[in-house]
Amino acid sequence: MNLQSVVEDVKSRVESISGKGQKVAEISIDSLKAAGDVVVGGYKSLVSENTTAAKEIYSAAVTSFEKAKTDGLKAIAADPISYLPPTDTLKAPFSQTVTVVSRTGEELYKVVKTGVETIQAQLTGKSPVAKVAKAAKAKTKTKKAAATVKKAAAKLEE
Repeated sequence: MNLQSVVEDVKSRVESISGKGQKVAEISIDSLKAAGDVVVGGYKSLVSENTTAAKEIYSAAVTSFEKAKTDGLKAIAADPISYLPPTDTLKAPFSQTVTVVSRTGEELYKVVKTGVETIQAQLTGKSPVAKVAKAAKAKTKTKKAAATVKKAAAKLEE
């Protein structure tokens, strides 16, 4: 084996690794963008739902305060629980938050898992076509969810 063949062999391996590295970087960036979309969609959903809940809680508190103001101290002392907002008003936002955070975490897991599997497939030379399709489907769902949140937020602002 002469020096030129060794140099050519090393050069071809470096080019191959460099190409794979570039593709891995592209896949990583796409996965990060998809993950960002999932997180932003979840955040917007969470803000929208919590804003609605805060308005409901505020409204219930104002109603309770007005009732307490008109009834007087004796009535409040006799039955203080009747002046508190309904428990559903306070429980619902918590369960909604748990649901949104869980759903966002699951979507984020799927996006990251798909990105890692795609990178592994790229490095091993196997085709990740089915897995990329799943990631595209998850991204579409995220965009639809974000659009729904935008519409809900726009209705709240009106």
